[in-house]
Amino acid sequence: MASGVVGSSFLKFSRNIIIDALFISVLAVYILAGTALTPFHADEATQIYMSHDFAYQFLQGDLNQVIYHDPPISPQEQALRMINGSVNKYLVGLAWHLAGLSVEQLNEQWDWGADYHYNMTTHHAPSQALLMASRIPSAALLATGVLWIFLIGIQLGGRPTAYLASLFYALNPLLLINGRRAMMEGSFIAFTLLAVLAAIGWIKASDNRIWLAALLFGIASGLALSSKHTALFVVIPLFTACFLSALARSIRKNTRQVGILALVSLLLTGVLTALVFYFLNPVWWGDSLARAGEVLAARGQLLSGQTAAFGGYSDISAAASGFFRQAFIGLAQYFEVAGWENHIGDQIAAYEASPWRVIAIGGSIVGGLILFALTLVGLARLFLKSPTAYGVRMVVLVWVAAALASTLLLTPLEWGRYYLPAIPAVGMLAAYGLAGLAEALTGKLRGRTG
Repeated sequence: MASGVVGSSFLKFSRNIIIDALFISVLAVYILAGTALTPFHADEATQIYMSHDFAYQFLQGDLNQVIYHDPPISPQEQALRMINGSVNKYLVGLAWHLAGLSVEQLNEQWDWGADYHYNMTTHHAPSQALLMASRIPSAALLATGVLWIFLIGIQLGGRPTAYLASLFYALNPLLLINGRRAMMEGSFIAFTLLAVLAAIGWIKASDNRIWLAALLFGIASGLALSSKHTALFVVIPLFTACFLSALARSIRKNTRQVGILALVSLLLTGVLTALVFYFLNPVWWGDSLARAGEVLAARGQLLSGQTAAFGGYSDISAAASGFFRQAFIGLAQYFEVAGWENHIGDQIAAYEASPWRVIAIGGSIVGGLILFALTLVGLARLFLKSPTAYGVRMVVLVWVAAALASTLLLTPLEWGRYYLPAIPAVGMLAAYGLAGLAEALTGKLRGRTG
């Protein structure tokens, strides 16, 4: 009899795993399938141009070309290395190299001071073959994010939350459009989510597994920061939450030894994060503190120039309205510069006519308000008594609070791709909220019928 129960439980477990894998795979394939049809963005040309660094470093073996110089060997290339992440450019380089293309076939950086026709006819835009090869890494990493968000959902609220959160992720217009392009967004989102999942693994880890969890947490955090510098706004809060948890355990007598072990492992995680970032960013070698100051200054100048040219938010109320439109209504935004509809209008039409088109879960003011309400319910559930371990809820709370607050407060103008960090957080909270409401409703119905 006992063996029959065990066999039945194993079959149920196996069936659930198979269904989970099929669901995740279908969503991942959906993300990848729309890659070729995604309308072109000029930032793709710049990212592909930056993949010269892959050739310098790995094909020519010339590190001198990619480390910091004063004065720089190439001011344009060094400036791009300073303000951009490095993961995507290396993966783009690997992609076109494996596709049989050469560094001589790379385009020049997009010239924003010239018009579209000039760039397209003077080798400032990539060829179709180069563009398609260069999009594969970002799209593939975005697709892996389905697995990471699913596993975070499993840890937080079980399968209902995991299914809803990953579905929201895979169908979100902003994530799909930007993640399918040869840009930094796919790696940025994927590795940030992996860092969140790794933090959950670390905070739940037993004594003999905490070192493996620390290793994964450090590598994921380093890759997130190397994908896009703004991952810092999530990585630092995650480390802070883990540090406070370990500190609290080390203070209590009955958990002091475990807490000290956790603190030591977290120190290892921090060192590993720094080493991964350092290794992947040769331009930071040498005086890293000076590089950090230059990066902050350069990014400040970039954002100031963008707001001066395109108009930024006038106050917090305007910023909140923009945040609501992008994070909750979430309509597709294919370009930021007026006039681009005249150049990529056919591409947009073909994309929207395809089965891989985007689906805005909010889609309207009413839909956005419903999504916002579900997000609030999910947020409230994080503070309530729950079977979910407190550590898991704390990590998720820190992640969503950091992602939402930094996006709301630090985004200077309403460009969709600047809101990407908030999208998975909104999806997770809304999924957790909806799953909780469904659970409560089901419980009431069972009580009535019982």
